[in-house]
Parts: sequence; C-alpha cells; structure tokens
Amino acid sequence: MLRTNRVDDAITSGRTAVNAWVTMESTYVAEILSYAGFDSVTIDAQHGMFGRDAIMPMLQAVCAGHASPFVRSPSQDPREIGWLLDAGAYGVIVPDVSTAEQAETVARACYYPPLGTRSLGPTRGTLYAGPSYFQEADQVIQVWPQIESAQGFENMDAIMDTPGLYGVFVGPNDLALSVGLKAGGTMPQQIVDMVHTILDRSHEHGLKMAIYCADEDEAKYWADEGADMVNPSSDSGLLLTGAGPRSATSSVTRRPTPPTSRRPTDRTGAAERTPPARTYARAPTACG
Repeated sequence: MLRTNRVDDAITSGRTAVNAWVTMESTYVAEILSYAGFDSVTIDAQHGMFGRDAIMPMLQAVCAGHASPFVRSPSQDPREIGWLLDAGAYGVIVPDVSTAEQAETVARACYYPPLGTRSLGPTRGTLYAGPSYFQEADQVIQVWPQIESAQGFENMDAIMDTPGLYGVFVGPNDLALSVGLKAGGTMPQQIVDMVHTILDRSHEHGLKMAIYCADEDEAKYWADEGADMVNPSSDSGLLLTGAGPRSATSSVTRRPTPPTSRRPTDRTGAAERTPPARTYARAPTACG
C-alpha cells in the first residue's frame, strides 16, 4: 500500500504545505530535510548539481524520513517523467510549461492508461506498495506544471483546464526574466501582481498553487495570501544564509591580541573555564 501524500494531507486539513528544495548531491541533506518537518522534499533534477544516478538514492533518503518525495523533472520528456515516477517520486514538478499541449503531454505521462501514457514498470513502487501500486498510483501522485514565462502566463487558463493536474507551480525568477525584469532579490511589483492572478485563476479552476520563494518571509507572505504550497529557499540557500553570519567576515568578537601562551605552566588559583552547555534535538522517530 502506498503511503499518503503529505502535501495533500496538509492542504486538505487547511494548512499551507511547505516544500524543501535539494540542489546538492547529498543523501544526508535530503534525509535531514525530510526529518526537519517539511511536508515534501523536492530533488531538483533540472538545476541541481548532480546527475541522474544520484536521484534514486536521494529519493530513498527522503523516504527514510517523514516528507513525501518530489522531483523537478529536467524536462517535459515523458520518458524522463516516467522514470522519475518509477524511481519513487510522489510528485513531479515540470519546468516551463507554456501551452495547453505541453500540459497535456506532461499530465498524460504521469498516469497509466486509459488516463495517460505511462508505461507499467514501477520498479521501486512495488517494493513498498506491492501489486496494488498500479491501482493506487494515479490517486497519490501529483502533477505540478510550472508557469514561469510570459507565454505560460498568457496561456494559464488553457493550461489549467488540462485534466489530471494537481496544481501549478510558479517560478517567479524565470517569470521576471521573461517579461524583461530583474530576477532575484525583492520580487518586482509586476511579478507580485502576476502571481496573484495565477493564484486566483488556479483556485477558480479547482487547482492548487505553489510558489518558489526567496526566503521564509516571502513564503509567509504567499501562505497568508492563500498559496497552497510554499518553498522557502533551497538547501544551498539555507546553508549560505546560516553560514554567512558565522563566517570570517561576520562581526564575531575577537581578542585584540593573541594570548602569549595557550598552555600556562602554572594554573594555581586559575578559575576553571567550561564551555556553555549544549542542548540537542531529540532524535526523530521512524516514519510510518
């Protein structure tokens, strides 16, 4: 039996789902994020710094924790999408879907006949779902085409009319570039307005809307605005944000001059120096 999709669990319970994003080739990073409390962890096979051979081990690492395993496909190729699903993805985010025809190709690649064109060969799926995978997969797997271009924005209604989509995933940086605006940093007001339009239209079509965010504040803003899933930065972004304040360029207090000796010969009367006590997070329990 397939596990439930935790993104769907979150959204149907009235909560905004939170997705993590993996760009580094590390099963350990994927596993940490899966235990950190995210609803899903997406392996970025489009812009991630790894090859195809790294994808399945990272999906296995995600499955060791609590999050649902997602992948951003490197392309719209149905063969690539089918392989990612066979490797164990519960959700597929597909880049730069700009027309209804592309959306239909993507959606059909995710479903078995008669709903779609996916070939039967769920190599990993049968390990944990057994022979019932074929019957259950179409109800659990989520299809998220990305709207991230001016053409995709123009065609959003036709894209959203495509049967089989769970939602649309907004890529604000590529969307900004496609209309001649600067990407990164503060989201331009024109893009904010466009994302609001996508959000409203997706809900009118009965679909969910997700968005990649620059940071936690931006993610909170879009969650408050009604986004169904938000993605606050990536693994590399979180690492850089966390490491930066602790780097050599930060305002760490330093001694004006180094001590003359690290090992004093006479410690008579010297006060004992002990490091501050540390607290450790409790080890998470295994995922059911």
